[in-house]
Amino acid sequence: MTLQLQTGTAAAAFKMTGGIYTLTTLELHSTNPVEITNQLESMTRKAPNFFQQTPVIIAFDQLGPEQPPIDLYQLRHKLQQFGLILIALRGGHENHKQDAMMAGIPWLPPPRRRNPKEEHFADHVDTNVVIMQKSRTTSTPEAETASQTQTTPVIQKTTLIEHPIRSGQQVYAEGDLVITSPVSSGAELLAGGNIHVYGPLRGRALAGVNGNTDARIFCLQFEAELISINGQYKMPSASSNGDPLWGSSVTVSLEVQSLHIKKL
Repeated sequence: MTLQLQTGTAAAAFKMTGGIYTLTTLELHSTNPVEITNQLESMTRKAPNFFQQTPVIIAFDQLGPEQPPIDLYQLRHKLQQFGLILIALRGGHENHKQDAMMAGIPWLPPPRRRNPKEEHFADHVDTNVVIMQKSRTTSTPEAETASQTQTTPVIQKTTLIEHPIRSGQQVYAEGDLVITSPVSSGAELLAGGNIHVYGPLRGRALAGVNGNTDARIFCLQFEAELISINGQYKMPSASSNGDPLWGSSVTVSLEVQSLHIKKL
């Protein structure tokens, strides 16, 4: 739904409209510039062109009172270096609001608190913002003990999302990513492990972005705009060659630097 505000005569130079857009939100858990820079470097190294010209909102909602102040001018400049364009700040303390005003950055109030049941689903998806979800790393007590003498394999938790992924939304998971609903055209999935879509996959799916050549993409209805495993890309199209696998249940794997699509 779009609200239009007429500015006067038909010859007006512009008109103001309101609309609903999906935006990427970076939820800060630290104000340490080095930690932020390191994570930005890691994120863009996995997908060099994925975040270019991406407008973002910086959320202060989860920052603890012990966190030192952050230089918004430096933060905005740092984001620009990695292709991200800061368009607003969200939440935080009164000082954050004042700093945003001083820096000429719009400030948005924190989101409405949900009840515990709603928050469970909100951890996975918000219908009005793009998701960049990072799964938590887990390890067993035995592994923690062994890490004192040898390198411990990192176990990445599977990320499960049960809501549709709409056009313009982006989802990132360090481990496996499981979507039990449709993925619309224009939506993008990134995972360090496998990607499972138990519904139509009409957007883009990039598995193994951390260098995992064994990662696979599974979907029940293959209509993807783009698929990728460990940087090897393919752009399927139903109209280009009448691919018999179009719309079928398939698995995509990487073999000898080539993507192979097989029917499940």
